[in-house]
Amino acid sequence: MALEDRPSSLLVDQGDSSSPSFNPSDNSLLSSSSPIDEMEERKSSSLKRRHYVLQELVETERDYVRDLGYVVEGYMALMKEDGVPDDMKGKDKIVFGNIHQIYDWHRDFFLGELEKCLEDPEKLGSLFVKHERRLHMYIVYCQNKPKSEHIVSEYIDTFFEDLKQRLGHRLQLTDLLIKPVQRIMKYQLLLKDFLKYSKKASLDTTELERAVEVMCVVPKRCNDMMNVGRLQGFDVMPIFL
Repeated sequence: MALEDRPSSLLVDQGDSSSPSFNPSDNSLLSSSSPIDEMEERKSSSLKRRHYVLQELVETERDYVRDLGYVVEGYMALMKEDGVPDDMKGKDKIVFGNIHQIYDWHRDFFLGELEKCLEDPEKLGSLFVKHERRLHMYIVYCQNKPKSEHIVSEYIDTFFEDLKQRLGHRLQLTDLLIKPVQRIMKYQLLLKDFLKYSKKASLDTTELERAVEVMCVVPKRCNDMMNVGRLQGFDVMPIFL
C-alpha cells in the first residue's frame, strides 16, 4: 500500500506543533520546583552556612587555646623557673594578669563544650548565656591590660626578646597578650553570623539572641576598662566595637 493510501491516524509528523511530545520549545512538561522546594533549598543553604560559622568558631578556639598555652606554659613557666630581673620583681604578675585563669577554663572546659555543639548546634546560644559570669574574667583581664602593656614595653627588646628566642616563638609577647582582647570580640561577630543564618533557616533563635546580647555587653565593659587605662596615662591598644 502506498504511503498516501495509509490511514491518517497512522501517520506521525514529527514537525507537527500540535503534538506536545515532540515540541522542543514546549516547557509545560518540564518539572519545576515548587515554592516548598525553594523554601527547603534556602533552609538547607542557610544551615550549611551556619555550620561553616560553627566550624570556624571551634577551629579558632583551638588556635586560641594554643596561643594562650604559649604564654602560660612558655613565658610564665620559664620565668617561674629562671626568675626575673631585680628591677622587674613584683611586676611579672601584672604582666600576665589572670591569663592563667582564662587559659585553664578554655582548655579544660569551654573548648570541649564548643566541640559538642558541632553535633548539637542548638546548644550554642545557651552555652554562652549559661557562662556569662565566667566570661567576666575578661573584664578583669582588660582592667589590668594597660598596666601590663606599660611594663612589657619596657622589657620587650631585652628580657622578653631573650625569652622569645629561647622558646622559639614566632610572635612577640605583646601579640600573644592581646589575644584575649581579640577573642572576646570574635565571639560577638561569629555569634551574630550564626544567629543570622539560624533566622534564615526559620529556627528558634530566642537563646541565640540572648547570647549575642551577652557577647555585646562583655566586650563593651572590656573596652570601658581599657579606656580607663588610657585616661590614667597608659598607652593601650584600642578595641574596635
